[in-house]
Amino acid sequence: MKSWFERKTKAASLLPVLLLAGLFRPIGCLADAACAAPAASHVQVGRQSFKVEVATSPATRERGLSGRPGLPADAGMWFVFPSPGRHGFWMRDMAFAIDLAWIGPDRRVLGVARLEPCGPHACPIHYPPAPAAYVLEVGASRFAGQAGDPVTWTCTP
Repeated sequence: MKSWFERKTKAASLLPVLLLAGLFRPIGCLADAACAAPAASHVQVGRQSFKVEVATSPATRERGLSGRPGLPADAGMWFVFPSPGRHGFWMRDMAFAIDLAWIGPDRRVLGVARLEPCGPHACPIHYPPAPAAYVLEVGASRFAGQAGDPVTWTCTP
């Protein structure tokens, strides 16, 4: 049996090797390995990347982008649901049109819709073509993806 000193010395000699391995590992791999959807800071679909605000609570999902004057071209809102479902979206109190992408639990775009602000008396609810686990909202005409495209996200500490 090895002494306490021998075990500690061996563990200490591995530390520099592990640190160097971490330095040469691509940053994207680090983010993907430890990045849960509710912690996302950027969502990528194809060659497009959007800096996102995350809506995970019922209150933030209901409010969404309502009451805002607009969005920067590279920004969006990332909705994360506790379970996949046919979650409906509306445009109540919206000042601008959006592109909305429904994303399945397999991290692929299920469908895309252009939503326009609605009046005070008629505000239709829009549903995904299949159960969605996530939704990405960006300014109208900003989304270039289509059904079937893979979706990834990264987190910035």
